[in-house]
Amino acid sequence: MLMQLIAIYRPRLFIIEAGNSFGLLGDFAQKLGLTVNRLKLAPGSGVSLAPFTDAIRLVSTPDKVTILDADDIEGSDEHLQTMPEQGEEERDVLGEMEIVARLMITGGEEREEARLTRADRSAIRHCILTAARTCFDAERAVKTEDVRDALSDAGKDTTLPEKRRERMFEMAEAMDMFCMGADGEMFNREGTPWPEADITILDLATYAREGYNAQLSVAYISLINTVNNIAERDQFKGRPIVNFTDEGHIITKNPLLSPYVIKITKMWRKLGAWFWLATQNIDDLPSAAAPMLNMIEWWICLNMPPDEVEKITTFRKLTPAQKSLMLSARKESGKYTEGVVLSKSMEVLFRAVPPSLLLALAMTEPEEKKQRYDLMQSLGVDELGAAMAIAHDLDRIRGIEPTTITFPSSPLENLA
Repeated sequence: MLMQLIAIYRPRLFIIEAGNSFGLLGDFAQKLGLTVNRLKLAPGSGVSLAPFTDAIRLVSTPDKVTILDADDIEGSDEHLQTMPEQGEEERDVLGEMEIVARLMITGGEEREEARLTRADRSAIRHCILTAARTCFDAERAVKTEDVRDALSDAGKDTTLPEKRRERMFEMAEAMDMFCMGADGEMFNREGTPWPEADITILDLATYAREGYNAQLSVAYISLINTVNNIAERDQFKGRPIVNFTDEGHIITKNPLLSPYVIKITKMWRKLGAWFWLATQNIDDLPSAAAPMLNMIEWWICLNMPPDEVEKITTFRKLTPAQKSLMLSARKESGKYTEGVVLSKSMEVLFRAVPPSLLLALAMTEPEEKKQRYDLMQSLGVDELGAAMAIAHDLDRIRGIEPTTITFPSSPLENLA
């Protein structure tokens, strides 16, 4: 599907994944002359993200943000629940930055989030504004340590009750964990500039593992922020942007992440950007993801058992006819997979018969990797060459004349 998208629309494509499943697709695209940028979120990778970089907008361009009042918590929450009106272009940057800080303070734990009071939320928002003003005056980007320092300074305010001061210090201490060590290297710098590229592949790597819930959520928010800034910058160029997240159940586990995604992507249609989410595990999608999934306009559901069809009704209302259509989808391993497209404008049963090359590029099972490795050794080719050899074998097995691909000798015109 992504290959078809690239071939027809040639969008600027951002692939967020875990486990290098799209590495060969990147290699193939590169051989075809597209520019490919690869990032891996792991300690020592040299990559850094700046989760509070947009906070500076609260001071530099206050007319382009929805809410500037730190105490207007209801306004932020209401903005989350409503779709954008015609002509509305402002983001609730303060509300978005509050979510980032809350993730750092609570570590993404439900118990800690439940402790967060209205007064805490107001204090966090005030400190984000304070950090933004300080950094604007100093003509530099807002870093995590700036918000932490603002919380710590608030704890020194003798006009506040002792209990509130202690809470300020406690929240500052929690944020300090994102200012030191590997987390500090990732989240407490001004951010690594991304080179202009047709395809950017981001491997969540370390942060996709168990125990990194808060880091994963903050990293994902930072990535979406970066894509959003590119979309805002290039909105008049006419080139679409697609942000595709594989293993989507991983990033929807945190209850705070869905609200953030809703906040920042609800304006994307006006910017020519599209948010795509893929998952094989409906079971792992939490109820907290329902508001985000309810906003999805197009559902592409490959062949699934009856219990999974029922689980989809948690996030989308299905008529008996739609359920029947989904249950009619069939699959024959190695031959085809059927599925259903559901949207406001169409309900279609389709059959996907992937070309041999795409099957070979998508092989990620251990025995498939070994087959590629054996071919690399015997033929003296790289991993992409081995995948193409497998594709030729699949063509022969299917009774098809193997396709010969001639790669361009020079890069394609750079549209980035």
